Amino acid sequence: MVSRIEIAAIPAEALLIRADCYVVIDCLRATTTIATLFGRGLTELVVTDDLDQARIRGAAEGRVLFGEVGGLPPEDFDHGNSPVEAAGLNLAGTRGLLYTTNGTTALCALAGRGVVMAGALANLEAVTGACQPFETVALVCAGEARGTRFGLDDFAAAAEVVTGLLARDPGADLGDLALLAARTGDLGRLISESKHAGVVRQLGLGADLDFALQRNTSLAVPTVTAHGLGWALLEDRR
Repeated sequence: MVSRIEIAAIPAEALLIRADCYVVIDCLRATTTIATLFGRGLTELVVTDDLDQARIRGAAEGRVLFGEVGGLPPEDFDHGNSPVEAAGLNLAGTRGLLYTTNGTTALCALAGRGVVMAGALANLEAVTGACQPFETVALVCAGEARGTRFGLDDFAAAAEVVTGLLARDPGADLGDLALLAARTGDLGRLISESKHAGVVRQLGLGADLDFALQRNTSLAVPTVTAHGLGWALLEDRR
C-alpha cells in the first residue's frame, strides 16, 4: 500500500526524492500520447531526449517515429505527439520511438531510479492501481523548457493522481506539494488555463487539449523496462 506521496515540481527535484515508484506526468501531451499509443496496441516504445538519436535509432531499428519540436511533428517523422492522432491508429505489433521537448527528457532523467511509469489523466485509474505495491510514490511534473520550469498543467494532473491514490490509501502521508495538490480544486480548469494549454491552442491543437482532459481512456501502464544514456524503453505492464 502507498504510505507516502510526493510531488516534484520539476524533474530535477525528483532526483532528490527517494521513492519506490516515480510517475512522470506530461499531461500536454507526451504521457497522454504514450498511454494512448499503448492502448492502440503498441508493443514497446523507446523514448529519447535527443532528436538526432531518435532519427538514427528509429531508422536502424525500423521503429515508427512519433514526436514534436516546438509542438509540431518534424517533417521526417511518421506522426506527431498527438493523442488524438494516436487514438486513430492501429498499432498492433508495432514498435515505436518518441521524442518530445519535455516528457521524454523527464522519463530519461528518472529511468533507473526505481520503477518509473508514464501517467496522465488518460490512464489515471490504471496508474493509481499500479502504484499500490509501493510504499513511497513520487509524481514528477515534466514541466516546461526541457524540465527547467514549472508547468501548471502537469501539477493539476498530478493532483488528480494524488486524489486517486488517497481514495485507495486515505492514510498516506503527503509531502508539502502533494498536500497543496490535495487541497486544490477545479483541476480541469487549471489545466485548461495553463500557459501550455494556451500554446497548444495557438498551434491549432485544441482537440489534443480536449482529449488530454478526458479520464481513463487507456488501461495502459507504460513502465520503463530498460534504459541507457539519453533513452529509455517503455512497455505496458498493466
